[in-house]
Amino acid sequence: MLHELGDAVVAPSANKFGKVSPTTTQHVVDDLGDEVGVVLEGGLCDIGLESTIVECIGGATILRPGAISVDDVQQVLGHAPNSTSSGPSRAPGMLASHYAPHARVVLCESTQEAHILLAEFTQDELKAVVVNEPDLSEYAHNLYSMLRRADEDGCDVVIAVRAPQHGIGIAINDRLVKASAPRD
Repeated sequence: MLHELGDAVVAPSANKFGKVSPTTTQHVVDDLGDEVGVVLEGGLCDIGLESTIVECIGGATILRPGAISVDDVQQVLGHAPNSTSSGPSRAPGMLASHYAPHARVVLCESTQEAHILLAEFTQDELKAVVVNEPDLSEYAHNLYSMLRRADEDGCDVVIAVRAPQHGIGIAINDRLVKASAPRD
């Protein structure tokens, strides 16, 4: 259908505000149900995380990290982009709490630390799961599906291992920090 249209399509996000973003057609249907008339099947998301948002007013500023890394932006600009400034939200995903499952998200620095926390939460009779993927592309691709699966499985806690702070790992950590932030 999109190929036959022969033009670009602009649409709002296909997710409920503040919730875990959909990465499959079924996620969209689960979230929006009867609120939309048609959902086009486009297959799985290639990357899994939302796009990078760059504001180009008064110099380039990355408002939301995504698959296009800071290094990628720097190569195009010939210099490093400005850091995201604090202040009012100027783009989707800039709120302190966003992309959050129902389960509480706890961040840790290593798989070893994650398994220690898992044992502690299990001892406290909480259902917990570890979210981690050593391959950053796979982590980005699967992050939202893993968070959604934790909710589907009735987990109380998601223990998420931070990604290395480079490339798409910056975007992964951005989403994890927001998912773990206190909710209003």
